[in-house]
Amino acid sequence: MLKIVLTSKLIILQSILLVLNLNSYGQFTNQFWVFGDSAGINWINPNNPTVFKSKVRGRGSCASLADSNGVLIYSHSNYTTSLLNQSRTYNKYSEVIPGSDSLYVEGWYHEMLLLPHPGNDSLVYLFTIGVNTFDGLYYMLINYKANNDSGIVIQKNVPLQNVPAFDGLTAVKHGNGRDWWVLFKKWDGVGQIGNNITYVYLVNPNGISLYSSQSLGSNNSTNLGQLCFNVLSNKIVAVNLRGLISIYDFNRCTGQLSQPITIEAERSSSPYPYYFSAAFSPDDTKFYVVSESPINQPGENDTLFQFDLTASNIAASKQVIAVMSSYEASMANMKLAPDNKIYITTGDEIASIPYPDSLFTTINNNLSVINYPDSLGIACNFQPFSFNLGTGRTYFGLPNNPDYELGAWVGSPCDTLTVGITENGEKVDVFFQAWYNPEWNMIHVNASKLKGKSGVLRLFDVEGRVVYERKVDVIAGGYFTGEIAMNGIAAGVYIVSLTTEQNKLQGKVLKF
Repeated sequence: MLKIVLTSKLIILQSILLVLNLNSYGQFTNQFWVFGDSAGINWINPNNPTVFKSKVRGRGSCASLADSNGVLIYSHSNYTTSLLNQSRTYNKYSEVIPGSDSLYVEGWYHEMLLLPHPGNDSLVYLFTIGVNTFDGLYYMLINYKANNDSGIVIQKNVPLQNVPAFDGLTAVKHGNGRDWWVLFKKWDGVGQIGNNITYVYLVNPNGISLYSSQSLGSNNSTNLGQLCFNVLSNKIVAVNLRGLISIYDFNRCTGQLSQPITIEAERSSSPYPYYFSAAFSPDDTKFYVVSESPINQPGENDTLFQFDLTASNIAASKQVIAVMSSYEASMANMKLAPDNKIYITTGDEIASIPYPDSLFTTINNNLSVINYPDSLGIACNFQPFSFNLGTGRTYFGLPNNPDYELGAWVGSPCDTLTVGITENGEKVDVFFQAWYNPEWNMIHVNASKLKGKSGVLRLFDVEGRVVYERKVDVIAGGYFTGEIAMNGIAAGVYIVSLTTEQNKLQGKVLKF
């Protein structure tokens, strides 16, 4: 009987490679925001954040990617919903990257995000979704380090999916600490027929692939709202204009949503609550929802609600934290900041959009703040218009940035990246990937830069027993792709092993 043997040398190598990989792909930070009209916040010292001036000019969608030295690349949609919205993408010098305009965005609020390429530290993906006109999911690939960090566009408006999208594009780090999951919800394009479909894409060194489309939880029949992960990134909340508030568990190893809890279902008719955005507290025990009344309707009020996730009845724990007259100030997006406070945009509804250059008001020149979001009820200390933006102004958008600093899910089946070694124990530059596809009940295996012409593909259980084995061929260029059918094999953690004349590759996979 064959058994997998891990020598102490290999275990040490795995640990070293894990640290190297996390350092290599974890250098990006959450500590810089750009949004609204010229607004920027530097959170390097979270106890004393500072403001700076950016080139952003947009009422809604925006995204930024930064390292500890500052913003490397940022992008925004414009003020209107016109065709080929005059979006802009800027380099670290706040200069427009040539060819980065005219993206498939439409002036919404959560339709853009920037992700570092997991396999190349010079490349960045800018994902966009088309809600009305440009149905689906698209990406632009940028080498942001090219031309002395001025950047070049490699590909633009590349389609990945062509279904109408809910304005709730989001992403979360894979449990291995390197790859990414990208998620968005489908809507029917009309607003009459609901569905509960969420698309999940995997972004890894091999590229972008549709991992699954999952039908789960309550239906969504509108195009505007938000998807928001909690701090641990094991839960996600969905809110929409017609009143849906739904929470799911999320598995960062498998990309699977599960255990849907509908806090509030969509209302069948108006008046709708217009739930616009959501945010979790730092300790993940509370979450907040903004209810935004229809724009420019006197007498209507925007409301900030709190829900207690520790309550036996989460829906019944709903509390009103603040109310604003939406005819003057429209609460919109909120985001948990590095100082563990939640910041909320408030657009000046009396003013025209875009604002006149000289118009600076209490509403548009400040963010509102939940100072103690872990605290219950009014003890959370909501302070309207309490964070001044200096020369910047706010509309409705905040940067749709994922948690770039999130690491590997330690202790999970996927907390380590796969390791390649040669017969003499040296590290080799190869790519190896194995993952379980629940829809097809099989494990997919890909590898490249292999040495040799043939090998053996094996599957071991956690006790080292071989549960699958077959001989395989390496095609020209050192590539291998194959599957392991999991019919008749119980759920659990397994080790996928690929051995050639010169390579030994392995990785953990969870069948669920």
